[in-house]
Amino acid sequence: MKDELNKKQQELKSWLKKLGLSQPVFAERVFYHINDSDNEEEIKQFIERFKKAINRNTTDIKLIESYLDILYQQNEFLKLGLVKPQFYYEDDFDNDFNKKMKKISQSISERLEKETN
Repeated sequence: MKDELNKKQQELKSWLKKLGLSQPVFAERVFYHINDSDNEEEIKQFIERFKKAINRNTTDIKLIESYLDILYQQNEFLKLGLVKPQFYYEDDFDNDFNKKMKKISQSISERLEKETN
């Protein structure tokens, strides 16, 4: 589970870098996305929590996934013509087949990611 969390955290950091968004800038966007407040102190506190969350190995993976969902909605992401990666699971195949297909999908995603650099 920690490996999956680490992958998600690295994915988020990688996308921020590719899109030219600093962690504080994106964190502020996330703050406004989930809050109706514009209190400067609350924003600063959230930015610090965000920075810790994307580095801590005890962060709930769902939190990182929610940050990724917000990232996929950003204009910088959409302007590149990219789409949110999705995995659809059907129970029609055995687990070995599904694992192999997921590995193939990850490989394709990594190649596409390298091409956009």
